[in-house]
Amino acid sequence: MSFHNRDDQTKKMEPMRLIMQAVGILVLVGTVGGIVMYKNAIWNEIGKAFAFSKDEEPIPVLSLERGPLQLEVEASGEIVGLESVPVATPGTRTGALKLRWLIAEGTMAAPGEPLIRFDSTDTLLSLESQNYALNANQLQTKIDTGDQQLSERGMAIDRAVAQMDYDYTMAVLPQDPLIFSQWDIISAKLNADFAKSKIENLAARAKTQKRQNRSAQQVSAITRNHAQTEVDIIKDTLEAMEVRAPSSGFAVYRRERRQDPKIGDTCQAGQVMIDLVDLNALQARIYVLEKEAGGLAIGKPVNIKLDALPDGEFHGTVRSVSPLASTLERDSPFKYFSSDVTIHDAQPYYRLIKPGMKLQARVIMEKYDSCFMVPASVLDYDEKEYKIYVYVKKGSGWEKREVKLALGKHGQATILSGVYDKEDIALRNPFETRQLKLPDFSKASAVNQQRRGGPGGDMMPPPPPGGTMPPPPPGSGGR
Repeated sequence: MSFHNRDDQTKKMEPMRLIMQAVGILVLVGTVGGIVMYKNAIWNEIGKAFAFSKDEEPIPVLSLERGPLQLEVEASGEIVGLESVPVATPGTRTGALKLRWLIAEGTMAAPGEPLIRFDSTDTLLSLESQNYALNANQLQTKIDTGDQQLSERGMAIDRAVAQMDYDYTMAVLPQDPLIFSQWDIISAKLNADFAKSKIENLAARAKTQKRQNRSAQQVSAITRNHAQTEVDIIKDTLEAMEVRAPSSGFAVYRRERRQDPKIGDTCQAGQVMIDLVDLNALQARIYVLEKEAGGLAIGKPVNIKLDALPDGEFHGTVRSVSPLASTLERDSPFKYFSSDVTIHDAQPYYRLIKPGMKLQARVIMEKYDSCFMVPASVLDYDEKEYKIYVYVKKGSGWEKREVKLALGKHGQATILSGVYDKEDIALRNPFETRQLKLPDFSKASAVNQQRRGGPGGDMMPPPPPGGTMPPPPPGSGGR
């Protein structure tokens, strides 16, 4: 019975074995067919995997074309009102000043016209005192000079008398012991030595007296210079007591604690008393992104368009630039430099333009009449020599040439000199050794399968209705 059961089982498994063999044959045939069908693509991928730089595409070049260039930076901002010039209290050695006179508010002041006068009573008293000290010093200097000259003449006479005594003593000096006694000879020699010592002492006193006189003269000169310096400072202070208008403008008081300035008020140095408003110049405040504000400076021209007046364009210049960049919104990663701009040609629209109006501005950073604009990839920077080079096509080779750059845009460079029009330059370093690279088989497989509609095609699904294409997976190299 067992042998019959085995035969029955063998007969039942025979069709299954045939099916498996058929499936294996079909898989083998499909594999061979796939290899035959895609053999060129496979060999190309393998060839790229083991190919060196000499087998790659030729060096890309760019033909240079000279032309003008204007570099602009976009900015946004708003109108802040009319331009004004603050008139502050001058800084003096006396510190605070008392207000004596002030121009009437609402007056149209002309350049150089007096605006503020401060009380100068104490300053005039100080000037009188210093002038008295200066005159006294000059008189004392004359007296001291006369005394010194008289003393020098007296000492010169004493030296002459001492010299005559010495000469006489030496002329009548007894030397013969047969005629003169020993006592007379010794006394005469002592008198001669005394006369000589007196001459030397008077000469030393004359030198000492000259040094003393010179020191006294230096002290007197220092005192006189100090007094003269004080006089000059006081005169400058007196000139600062009257503040004149630096430019024309409409005088408006700067009120502290909502109170008008009054005669007799004490004003500190730097305190703004009056604002001169220019009725012919609007002022705007713009904000330039930190990474684009490299060339932002006072005097740069600005083109402005107001959102409320889209058909008109106004022109102005940068008046001031903030020293530090700051954020405009809380927790924002972007920082901006704020800049005040004077608008010169907005007079016909004064009634339409109001403070707070939004605007769009274009700051003209640089303007070149002739230059070359190239991609930044053409530049080769030498860190040792601090020089910048490009590679110019010369026949079948390349010439490394130094260039001079100017301000450029992001991803682009501006060449001013070093190359010529119609020359061809390499878009990358032609002498750079290329690295051996392996292709991204996962990317190629995914793209091929997506084209065939096979497995893996869902790696980059189609965009949803009304939506956008999702970003590619990491490592796919998509944009």
